[in-house]
Amino acid sequence: MKKIKNKLTITLLVSLTWFGCADLDVSNTNAPDQARALAQPADVESLIRSTFLVFWQGTHLAGNSWFIGTLGDGMSCSWGNWGMREISSEPRAAHDNSPAWGYAGAAEDLWYGMYAAISSAKDGLAAISSGVTLNTEADPKADERAKIFAKWVLGMSHAMVAIHHDKGFIIDESTDFSQTQELVDYNAVMAAAITMLEGVIADCNANAAVSVPEDWLHIAGFTLADLAKVTHSMVARYKAGVARNAAERSAVDWASVRSNAGQGVPFAPVGDTQYWWSYTHYYGGIQPYWTRADYRFIGPSDQSGRFQTWLGDNSAATVQGRSEIFIVTDDKRIVGGGASEDSLAQTPGKYMFNTGYAFLVPSRGTYHRSYYLINKTTEYATIEVAPMKDLVQQELDLLIAESYLRASDAANAVTYINKSRVGIGELTAAAVADGIGSDTDAPSALDAASLWAKYKYEKLMEGNLTNPWLNYTDRRGWTGTIGNDYGGGLLPGTPIHFPIPGKELAVLLMDSYTFGGQDNIGQSGTASHKLSNGKVFRNRGFFIEFKKRTQMNRADLY
Repeated sequence: MKKIKNKLTITLLVSLTWFGCADLDVSNTNAPDQARALAQPADVESLIRSTFLVFWQGTHLAGNSWFIGTLGDGMSCSWGNWGMREISSEPRAAHDNSPAWGYAGAAEDLWYGMYAAISSAKDGLAAISSGVTLNTEADPKADERAKIFAKWVLGMSHAMVAIHHDKGFIIDESTDFSQTQELVDYNAVMAAAITMLEGVIADCNANAAVSVPEDWLHIAGFTLADLAKVTHSMVARYKAGVARNAAERSAVDWASVRSNAGQGVPFAPVGDTQYWWSYTHYYGGIQPYWTRADYRFIGPSDQSGRFQTWLGDNSAATVQGRSEIFIVTDDKRIVGGGASEDSLAQTPGKYMFNTGYAFLVPSRGTYHRSYYLINKTTEYATIEVAPMKDLVQQELDLLIAESYLRASDAANAVTYINKSRVGIGELTAAAVADGIGSDTDAPSALDAASLWAKYKYEKLMEGNLTNPWLNYTDRRGWTGTIGNDYGGGLLPGTPIHFPIPGKELAVLLMDSYTFGGQDNIGQSGTASHKLSNGKVFRNRGFFIEFKKRTQMNRADLY
């Protein structure tokens, strides 16, 4: 494919009010002079401290965190909010990449959020390199901590660009914006991200005892040794999750994934009811009128045969004829006990419960409707000052399980599958005698299923309502190269990644392009696009304005 080069110049425009920096006497309050804004150590530290919150809000307080959850068929929703109805309805339509689309803001959130975090981190690093020091007699490692933290956010942000978009810019502390920056594909962006994160691990281990203040990550008692462990977790996640189809996922370095997952730990910043917040953890965990558990997510545990009837032949007529069903399952995460069909007698499971009503509007597609409400995040959602579990131990265990399945090591695979299958779901233990099966096997919790099928079911169940992208990236990695719906992959026509936002394409003088839709099934997932004629130099700016939690009620649904 022809290489596309575009001029990218990023100038940080920082909102300093929330972080308590000194007021700046400038005529244009939206564009304070960078040198003055970052002349004082307290300002530089405040900027670097803010970078992870920018990242967090770009992933957990962003509109696309909703529609990516529905595209991953973990949550089902037909409300129009954040484009969920348009992008998750069936048959799947092409993503509307026009800046005029009513939900363009949701589609742009991740791109602008990640590059705002990258810009902040780069400017903080530049300030320290220019001679501003944060070190004091009481805190002699302040510079080192700030540099490591900023580089961590650089790596994390690039990784999410690679997870979500087809291409992006690679920006680090040495990037010279007087030179033309080149757009590169998602694999190159992820490779750069992994290199950054592996460097962070080494730096953290060399400064293991250095503490990370609680307000940097909203985690108490955290050190750089802990950050190294979290980074191992993220490297494992991103190496597995970047794959766009089954062939790419098979080609992942699974020995490295296993090694990193084995050294990793869970990650869960604590909410504060205002800025440290998560849309999906809150609304997905307490509000019965927002989203429901998709039957493609919980149906593989059904013993009654209703799910197989619901699934049918996946034809358009079958899809439109689907509606809510009761399922019969031994999985205690779905149903705690009680009668198999009577919704009043089915007691709540550990992660969801049968509400007895489907709620979602029938005219928008009865296939969206489900009796089962996910309440997995109730601990956080009810008080909003509990841990927001972005990465759980089960994700790490199951990545290790997948590495063993790909190595044909059934004995070790069952050990890690059963940690959640038996330990949480209270299902019959998986066994070597079940047979490894194939990576094309569809997810299933049933006793007769293969280890691959049981693994996939566990991966979806435990990843749901943690990081919003997890169900989507797992299904993407189980999807055939022509986009067919085998093995629990993405539905035909689902975008395997998203284009650079249309608004950004206009700035870069590039033709609009998109992915997804029935007419594009079988295509590679990339698009041909070019620079417009002429030369334009535009100064890019990112104004960081933190989103404050806003309560949304039933009346806000449309």
